[in-house]
Amino acid sequence: MYGWRGRIGLLVPSINTTMETEFWKIAPPGVSVHTARIAGGRHGTPETLRGMEDASKAAARDVGMVEPDVVVYGCTSGSFFEGPTWNKKICEQLTAITKAPTVTTAGGMAACLQAGGFKKVDIVTPYVELTNERLKHFLKAHGINVVKLGTFDMLDMFDHAKITPDEIYRKVKELTSPKSEAVFVACTQLRALEVLDQLERDLGKPVYSAVQASAWQAYDVMGVDPQILNCGSLLRKLSEPGASKKTVKKLRSA
Repeated sequence: MYGWRGRIGLLVPSINTTMETEFWKIAPPGVSVHTARIAGGRHGTPETLRGMEDASKAAARDVGMVEPDVVVYGCTSGSFFEGPTWNKKICEQLTAITKAPTVTTAGGMAACLQAGGFKKVDIVTPYVELTNERLKHFLKAHGINVVKLGTFDMLDMFDHAKITPDEIYRKVKELTSPKSEAVFVACTQLRALEVLDQLERDLGKPVYSAVQASAWQAYDVMGVDPQILNCGSLLRKLSEPGASKKTVKKLRSA
């Protein structure tokens, strides 16, 4: 069976064309990715983002059939929009449905920044103003202050995938302030993964992304060292001596 080291159940918005591709691209031998799509519209309105919570339950029931070792709720704004309590609720609901530990992209964003001890960060997003403000509040609740925020200001979530890696690189370079300790590129629809190493070298500080943070959480939960060495410092940390090597807690009954 594929996934003899670990199976990732990936839940993505129906319009997302980036995250599944990148999860497969970085998956090491023995790890498989099984995707279900969360029904919803293509515009990042409050109604769409809130509606994803309920729609994700049907997707979770589908992906749960492959008995995943971890489930990833792969939408940044869909997991932070209503705050930390809402994010926790999503994890609990999907864990109950899939019988597998569930992580979210927003949770991964907060966790990786906290793990690095970063309290002042710059953020790049494709979001509109309301969503950006909700993102700031979410991070603030985790003790993280946004120094500067740059945005592509696009409501259409399908079009987020059309932003090229070089455009993301330039946006981050233009935005980054000396006061920030790290940079985070939000949204699992942005192709940031392939420019993270270059940005970290050029800026001299950690640069993390939504897909990267989600993968970091998933492999940590599974206790798998993926040996992903070319997608930023965050994923390389999983291969460092002393890195957490958890054993997945199986929730399924015998």
